[in-house]
Amino acid sequence: MGTVHRLFSLRRGFTLLALVFFLLAALPAIGLAAPAQSSEAAPLAHGTWYTVQPGDTLSKIAWRYGTTVSALMTANGLTDANHIYSGQKLKIPTESGSCGRYHTVAYGETLSGIALWYGVSAHRLASANDITNYNHIYSGQSLCIPGGGVGPAPVPSGGFWYTVTYNDTLSAIAWRYGTTAWAIMSANNLTSANRILVGQKLWIPSGYAPPAYPQPTPTPMPPATAVKITGGPWTALYYNNKELGGSPVVTRLESKIHFDWGVGSPDSSVNSDGFSALWTSINTFEATTYRFTSKADDGVRLYVDGILVIDDWNVHPATEKNGEIALSAGSHTVQVRFFEEAGTASIEVYWAKK
Repeated sequence: MGTVHRLFSLRRGFTLLALVFFLLAALPAIGLAAPAQSSEAAPLAHGTWYTVQPGDTLSKIAWRYGTTVSALMTANGLTDANHIYSGQKLKIPTESGSCGRYHTVAYGETLSGIALWYGVSAHRLASANDITNYNHIYSGQSLCIPGGGVGPAPVPSGGFWYTVTYNDTLSAIAWRYGTTAWAIMSANNLTSANRILVGQKLWIPSGYAPPAYPQPTPTPMPPATAVKITGGPWTALYYNNKELGGSPVVTRLESKIHFDWGVGSPDSSVNSDGFSALWTSINTFEATTYRFTSKADDGVRLYVDGILVIDDWNVHPATEKNGEIALSAGSHTVQVRFFEEAGTASIEVYWAKK
């Protein structure tokens, strides 16, 4: 019986010893393999490594790198799209294939804005064009659109596209085109009114956009004998934005609206670019038709008793516009709105009996 017990103990000892030798032999292989798995920066064949950050979801990572949740799950052997954790390393699959189309960069466009327009991620667009600095693209540059992105789905007829510019806000765009921020958000599937990007294209629905005013047919200027009336005194309000928004930075009385600021500004408190102004005066008129004239660089709108008479609300060099309205005898309120985009700024407003 003692002999049997000793044999059993020897067999168990040999088994444990063999297991120890096996583990020791395996350790070098594990040590060699580990660095390749932990290197986030090292590119893999047809993919790169990404380390999951707090708050990441698989759908966010897929959008960021221009791939799909399904492709990420397949590349990483995942079975549950909702089960990833901070610090986890995911292989990002890349797609091969030639450009489906090209885009020529226009002045003021950004990489993120172009990516949004074509429905691809900024990372994917940058990778397809060997761009390492997202802020370094230039006017006239030709960009490859990976996968032949075709932009957002067509929007129903009745409206127009607007390209977001620097300092734009959704509320300012809505005010400019006589609509609401909610209507623009609905038309463009936006989830936040505070997140729009320079270069992004927004659909302005016609159900809210103001009617297009026909361009007046050019007619001769009033006769030399016609008396130019400049009105006034004018209450002038100046704003450091293009939307007449918030509180004015300067309020003062002005005898007439006739200014040529060049590349300067109306006041040391007012920006030389990207400002707006609002002038209001109550004037006495005779019962007749009056011809109103504006000469502005850039946008101008003129109202009489709330009726829009001149609508030239866009960026342009000094341009003359005219509008006519029949007025009854008595007092009428004239209001002039103006904005300056960049460069030189000037405005003149007057009227005369027709």
